[in-house]
Amino acid sequence: MPTYHPDALQTLYASLIETADGQTNIPLQTPGTVSYKTVKGINYTYWRVYKATGQRADEILGVTDAEETLARLEQKRSDSAQARAMAESIKTLRLAGFAVADNSSALTIASIFNAGLFRQGAVLVGSHAFGVLLNGLGVRLAANYLTSDIDIGSTAQVSLAIPDGRSLLEVIKDTGLPFLEVPELDPGRPATSYKQRGSMLKVDLLVPGSEHYETKPLPGLKAHATGLPYFDYLINESEPGYLIGKDHIVPVRVPAPARFALHKLIVSTLRPAAFGVKANKDLQQSVVMLSAILNRNQDWVEAAIDAIPRDAYQRVAQAADHALIYAEGHPDFTLDTLERLAALD
Repeated sequence: MPTYHPDALQTLYASLIETADGQTNIPLQTPGTVSYKTVKGINYTYWRVYKATGQRADEILGVTDAEETLARLEQKRSDSAQARAMAESIKTLRLAGFAVADNSSALTIASIFNAGLFRQGAVLVGSHAFGVLLNGLGVRLAANYLTSDIDIGSTAQVSLAIPDGRSLLEVIKDTGLPFLEVPELDPGRPATSYKQRGSMLKVDLLVPGSEHYETKPLPGLKAHATGLPYFDYLINESEPGYLIGKDHIVPVRVPAPARFALHKLIVSTLRPAAFGVKANKDLQQSVVMLSAILNRNQDWVEAAIDAIPRDAYQRVAQAADHALIYAEGHPDFTLDTLERLAALD
């Protein structure tokens, strides 16, 4: 059964996301500190930051005693103080059991935010979306979710484009992390994923498709995506959400929570037998999400059930029947809803 954060922590979370909503660009490095150098007898002021890789970067602010330099330094210190205050508040949420993404994932998703893709309709899906949705519902995780995949979805109706003709690969490299295209098994098919060299971190592009899992172009990103069955059901109804990272809160878009829960049931039936562990994880996430939503607003679940594609009924029924074993300890309305879903035909 889901447990919920105390009102004081939910109020802190609400305050932080209100601040995060005002961001137009999220720094992809540490808040920074002042540094000084003397070159040929002249003192210069620099602002020193560190990228996700730990690489140092120094920005020259100007001659140390110059009025313009002092003004720039004051602004940098003000921005740094705000960033550190947010990081301290985020630490409070992290220690209290809010879902928090690892630093590299959060910065990669922040780079996608900076490129304006969520404002254009891109949707964060997968386990990162699960964490975002649970935070929004006030649910406390028994243990932080773990994932090495960043799944970004787009509908066929949304034309994503990056300013200045940049590619998605160029955008995620803004983090300083060494991303590379992941080759497909079929050398004739273009890549739909990007992986950080030397790490498990991966970015996958996804669009609605069929059980053939065809590759589709996204020209505005200079990229390609994998077409997934029933994916349009998941992302055709989305809403604002907020991903918590180590030091940042990133505004994103996520699927409507009830559709996320029911789509997890469908996905569990699409996984090959070798991925049984992932299928079980799908069922567990679905039950937790359903329980939290039913506690908040049962109408959301009813609307999501009404929207299930007819040809997915059998899959939902099969998965709901299997999910019943994970409903032990959850409220009766969760069990009743799963039994209703298991009876779909």
